[in-house]
Amino acid sequence: MRSWVYYIELLGYYEKGSKDRVSAVYVVALPEDKPLNPVDMECYASEYAPAKLAVEHGMAYAIGFDEEIKNPQDYDLMGYREDLELYIFKEGLSFQEGLERVYRLLYENLKRDNLVAVEPVIDVGSPPKELMLECLKKVISA
Repeated sequence: MRSWVYYIELLGYYEKGSKDRVSAVYVVALPEDKPLNPVDMECYASEYAPAKLAVEHGMAYAIGFDEEIKNPQDYDLMGYREDLELYIFKEGLSFQEGLERVYRLLYENLKRDNLVAVEPVIDVGSPPKELMLECLKKVISA
């Protein structure tokens, strides 16, 4: 299986000025039939998957989370694979649907009475900022 792995992180701000971060690894399965881009450098593989391939054609595969996820079915997860140390999504979820589930899990782990703001941490290798914000807004408004 081809895959693309994202480190997804939320930063929460609280009333008295404190901050808290929570994060997860989001694994996206890539289609085998889409072409990869060639790389002309000896120290790398001969080809790579472009970032837009994951966003446009990828399917949610798994979440890596440091804590046990209670009620994994609430996030469309089939269960935990100990050999991979990942929670596996039910089949058929798009990239965006999976990202929304990851953000919901993270948001619910930040959510407290004195939470006043939350924002995604944008870093090299993150999904597109606009998509991250769109998914997070859906989670917060639900």
